[in-house]
Amino acid sequence: MNLRRNFLFALVLLVCAFAAPARADRVDDYVREQMRLRHIPGLALVVVRDGKVVKERGYGLASVELDVPVTPDTVFEIGSVSKQLTAAAVMLLVEEGKLSLDDSISKHLPGTPEAWSAITVRHLLTHTSGIRNYTGLVGFELTERLKRDEFIKRIGAHPLAFEPGSAHSYGNTNYNLLGHIIEAASGRTYWEFMRERIFRPLGMSATADRDPRYVLKNRAEGYEWEDGALVGRDYDLTDVFSAGAVVSTVRDLVKWDAALGGERLLKKSSLERIWTPTRLNDGREHPYALGWYVETLRGHRRVRHNGQTAGFAASIARYREDRLTVIVLCNLGTIGLAGRINQGVAKLYVPALSLGALAARPDPDAPRARRLETILRDLLAGRNAAPDAFTPERLAALSTPAAKSNWQQLAAYGPLKSLAFVESEAASEKTRALRYKAVLGEHLLLVRFALAEDGRVSELNVEEEE
Repeated sequence: MNLRRNFLFALVLLVCAFAAPARADRVDDYVREQMRLRHIPGLALVVVRDGKVVKERGYGLASVELDVPVTPDTVFEIGSVSKQLTAAAVMLLVEEGKLSLDDSISKHLPGTPEAWSAITVRHLLTHTSGIRNYTGLVGFELTERLKRDEFIKRIGAHPLAFEPGSAHSYGNTNYNLLGHIIEAASGRTYWEFMRERIFRPLGMSATADRDPRYVLKNRAEGYEWEDGALVGRDYDLTDVFSAGAVVSTVRDLVKWDAALGGERLLKKSSLERIWTPTRLNDGREHPYALGWYVETLRGHRRVRHNGQTAGFAASIARYREDRLTVIVLCNLGTIGLAGRINQGVAKLYVPALSLGALAARPDPDAPRARRLETILRDLLAGRNAAPDAFTPERLAALSTPAAKSNWQQLAAYGPLKSLAFVESEAASEKTRALRYKAVLGEHLLLVRFALAEDGRVSELNVEEEE
């Protein structure tokens, strides 16, 4: 009898093992395949569903040289995901009456140029200030260790790109200035304020300043993929300060996500302001809010932000109605990389987000469709684009080594089998966006072309259905 009972118990265990949800294996398989295709050394992932962690795992290596595996406690640079933390710090000070979103920044920052007199705290938060982005400019390296006054002097020497509030132009300068405003309004350094008001209260014990001079336990090494080989990241770092210098772990960011689900950190009214899209001077809406992009993906509302620094990429996305949060951190510095994987994981939990849910329709402009298909085939084949195919800005972006590498990875999926029209919409006052479902080999993609008034491609984005 005991033998029979033991046999049945073993059989139940075997059945349970095979009956375990396939989702976990699908996520692992998907992540590992993406790491293989995109040459990612290491990655940490967390999925939160209905307020509970349903997936938490490290993949690959935090240090290739030392053969150290990634765990959920591995510390990664999170780049511009830092901006939502800085925005929350600003809102804490707003709640205390020490700041107003409509304050002129000159109220809190001495020595600002006269041209900045109309710029408000809100303009900085929403990237609508018109101030020049310092990324790529000489003189803003971390080794310079610029103080506030010198930072303002150097960036203030550049004229505004547009009237404050009239346009949106994403840039780190806005959030660096917010860090200095936090210091002025609070009487604490930015890092002291973040530790005392956000990191410690939420139990984010591994979240800190990325400065290489600090010895941080479990810190991952950063890498780049160049000329077909993995290389160490460039350590001539730009000083991204309050715009992107935070390091964290997926476990710490779960605590951050939990705080956003209630009023432990900020009042509900403050959270709603954080997730309200920007309204420009002329009434047009832009999806960037206060440190977050606010979007709808196939009818599902989400707030999200990606981050990228030399050697690292990060992404957090909250699907609010679906009560789903996905967090991805990795140690390869490819722009948009973590965001693509984040969205791919989300689709495994919410199938309605899949590209398969999009219906193809007859294309209203067949000649235009043929022209766009030719452009797409040229990019996949590595051929030079026709001079009149792209705007100068988009052509320059597509000419970078990183962009060429991305198209090579897409081309590896196989030949372009079909390109089917999905929808058209106004992308801005002067551009129109067209979406097409494309099949490359056995892979489904959504290709978004934004066309300027003269018909040239001004934006080109690809969403993959792995």
